[in-house]
Amino acid sequence: MTSGEAQSGTHGGGAFCFGEARVAAALLALLALFLLFHRLGGAALFDPDEGRNAEVAREILVTGDWIAPYYNFLPRPEKPVFFYALTAASYKFFGVSEAAARFPSAAAALGIFLLTAFFARRFFGARAALWSGLVLITSVEFYAFSRIVILDMTLAFFITLALFAYYRASAAESRARKRAGYFLMYAAVACATLIKGPIGAVFPGMIVAATITARRRWDALREMELGWGLVIFLLIVAPWYASAEARSPGYLAYFLGQEHFTRYLTSYYHRTKPWYYFFGVLTIGFLPWTFLLPGVIKRRWKKPLDGLGLFLLSWIVVPFVFFSLSRSKMAEYLLPIFPALAILAGKMLADGLGVWESRTLAFAWQAFGLACFYLLLGIFWPAILPVQIRSAAPELSTVSVGALALLALVVLPWTAWTTLARHEARLLPLCCLTFFLFFGFGHYLIEPFSLTRSYKKLALISAPLLNEGDQLVIYETHLPTLPFYLQIRGPIWIVADPDAEEIMGSFYLAEKKPAAALGHGKALFTMEEFAAEWSRRKLMVFVKEKRLSELEGARVLAQSGSVMLVTNR
Repeated sequence: MTSGEAQSGTHGGGAFCFGEARVAAALLALLALFLLFHRLGGAALFDPDEGRNAEVAREILVTGDWIAPYYNFLPRPEKPVFFYALTAASYKFFGVSEAAARFPSAAAALGIFLLTAFFARRFFGARAALWSGLVLITSVEFYAFSRIVILDMTLAFFITLALFAYYRASAAESRARKRAGYFLMYAAVACATLIKGPIGAVFPGMIVAATITARRRWDALREMELGWGLVIFLLIVAPWYASAEARSPGYLAYFLGQEHFTRYLTSYYHRTKPWYYFFGVLTIGFLPWTFLLPGVIKRRWKKPLDGLGLFLLSWIVVPFVFFSLSRSKMAEYLLPIFPALAILAGKMLADGLGVWESRTLAFAWQAFGLACFYLLLGIFWPAILPVQIRSAAPELSTVSVGALALLALVVLPWTAWTTLARHEARLLPLCCLTFFLFFGFGHYLIEPFSLTRSYKKLALISAPLLNEGDQLVIYETHLPTLPFYLQIRGPIWIVADPDAEEIMGSFYLAEKKPAAALGHGKALFTMEEFAAEWSRRKLMVFVKEKRLSELEGARVLAQSGSVMLVTNR
């Protein structure tokens, strides 16, 4: 697309003047910072992923080992160390906390937001950039994963950087700019590979390959400097992979074989979902903008695909099909396609909504308003709410309740009317206000709810009862956030059935039964080994209430939910 074509995109749908654009951009920037960082540490870490990932990073600081990840001081080779190292660096800077653990994901999300807005501005104009950024950060899945301790948002950042760098390089006219763009792409692909393994290269690689093949631009392979690309990739990736293999011979065979090929081709990891699973993920995850997708498809169908359209379409369709064919499916696998979806939806909003499209989006706001009204009623009559969030209602502040009432009774009806009337210059600021109120309310709602999905309360009531030197034990269960909140300095003993498929959520631990980190002694115990220790020395055991009878002579010290802290002395 030429610069003239890009500029023409600013005039679709009733473009606003420069001053209005600056105000809208400022509103959007403030909204992005608010959504990503406001009360980032307010909620407790959710089990299992957040608790485990946050603790793996914390143990880097305890062990001083920046090569091999550990969880409960046992090897955790399922993922490379790079994401955990970023989180550990966040701890060094901010201190160990929930907010510091989540900071890398939030920062990566902000990076994707900026990349998406800059890319949309370059090729579709300022108005499309604003809408694309808004659509991205307010999509349910993107917002949710931006505020949890998970590898996939950081992975998505490097994949997004790689793909945008590729397209900028392919569209550049000078050789110097092409080389710079391609070299940046190779570096970003290498970083993505350090985050989560080969998928960091496979994801952007298959999109680039599909784009080149569809356009029959075989000459692009020559200009991409693949030889230099391989050198850059290996210089970044090889040192860590070589160190990990030297530290634990056989690591690469396990990591590449079990964690990638076995996971993709078989149901060994019990992540099997039906072939249509990702249609549901996309439908829910892209809300409230899912209602725009039929319009996006219709407009794309009517127009011949240019190079940029083909690139964005490949970015969405190729990974969607690839992961749909996998035997292992998880919602976060689709996260890297959200920038392309947001750009296409943002371009349609910038061009102006048709009658049918404005009606479907207005319906989304009305449905959204009804959901908020239901929550508002639930604050006063908690019995109508699902039991999972019922306990949160009494703990909400007056400000939170007021924000929800304003949203349900004024702002969302106003936004729906504005959408129907197609007053598009007013719609973006109204949407910013809508999401500010809704997600601001959500930040406070999620905090008491998070305590039902975490063992933070158990740790808080147990910590005063524990003395330095006490040996902690987790008996026949998995309490992922407990090590993080207890700030353990050595392994908690894990009592597990030797024939279990998973131990602490890890197939590797169940299969290999590895030793703990050097100097930390034994950590995995069978029932028989634990029984011998139970009769010999003082132990502090975390056990589910239903299994308490298996511990003869146990004395209950504390209880949170169904889990008790007991001792034998």
